[in-house]
Amino acid sequence: MYVRKKKFAMYMVLKDTKKETIRSLIDFSSLGLEMGLSVAIGIVMGYFLDRFFKTYPYLTIIFTFFGIGAAFKTIIMLIKKIKKENERNNNQ
Repeated sequence: MYVRKKKFAMYMVLKDTKKETIRSLIDFSSLGLEMGLSVAIGIVMGYFLDRFFKTYPYLTIIFTFFGIGAAFKTIIMLIKKIKKENERNNNQ
């Protein structure tokens, strides 16, 4: 009876680590997508505003930097999330 409980507990630990691994992979894969999209959206917005106001290339450059800033913000948020999860796991 005790052996079954021990095997079940081991199975649950393995299952939890597998879930955490998959969750981390999803977070990291979405990071690349978010970074690329934020820069692309900044470039497109700047381009169309430049065409509208006839100020080419100034707004494109400015909005590209806004997109890059948004990408860095995404990285910082992910790092904070990972640190918080590591602290929570270490306290358990």
